[in-house]
Amino acid sequence: MIAAIDVSLTSTTVGVFDDTRREVVDVLTIEHALEDGEVSALGWLQPIDEAWSRLGTPVISAVGVAAFASGLVVLDSAGRPVRSVWDDDRSEPDAGWCRKKLAPEWWESETGIIPEARHAVTKMSWLHRSEAETWSRTVGFALPFDFVASRMAGLESIVTSSTGSIGYGLYRSAEHVVHSDVTTLIDSNRDWSRALPRVVNADEPIGRWNGAPVFVGIDRDRFSNSATKPQVVRDIAMHFESFLK
Repeated sequence: MIAAIDVSLTSTTVGVFDDTRREVVDVLTIEHALEDGEVSALGWLQPIDEAWSRLGTPVISAVGVAAFASGLVVLDSAGRPVRSVWDDDRSEPDAGWCRKKLAPEWWESETGIIPEARHAVTKMSWLHRSEAETWSRTVGFALPFDFVASRMAGLESIVTSSTGSIGYGLYRSAEHVVHSDVTTLIDSNRDWSRALPRVVNADEPIGRWNGAPVFVGIDRDRFSNSATKPQVVRDIAMHFESFLK
């Protein structure tokens, strides 16, 4: 049995995939409480535990987490979220500013992305210029799928994969290390030494949840063609199943 977790801005789905029978045997979705279109990152974790309890806490062999990549979790020095998570186009001006400061070709070659409102780097720029007090209290940043997987695994820090790191727009795409040109562009006065997730191997467990290995999270957009919740659960589970062989 493999547990598949699917977190969107509006809901969390928890499902169980029977890897012997090759079918989804249980699925439960819990809606999130949104306020002005934003959601608390801590509000993702409680529904996962609630759903798992309602599903009867089956014995599982692995845990796979997929979540949206177009939000940004900002953390204080204790690893607690500083503000709620947003997922809209308010950072579009910042995306344009990033592309003006450094050419789109440079971004694509160096970081693997061309900045858009959905990317973490533009959301950091927006936060820096729009919410100075929040920015001053922020020590770390995480994409939603990295935050959920890391916390489920029991980690105090945040980890990501080489693929996941590209979505931040702050790593060198070739070496998967933090790009100082980008961090300097966003805030040259910030200590970035512990601000971004550590890059780990995607196929190695990062911790355990209910006795089963948890793997680094992934972007749920890769399952956007899955038409129903059970199909999403199946596809997430089968992705992570490959790490068990």
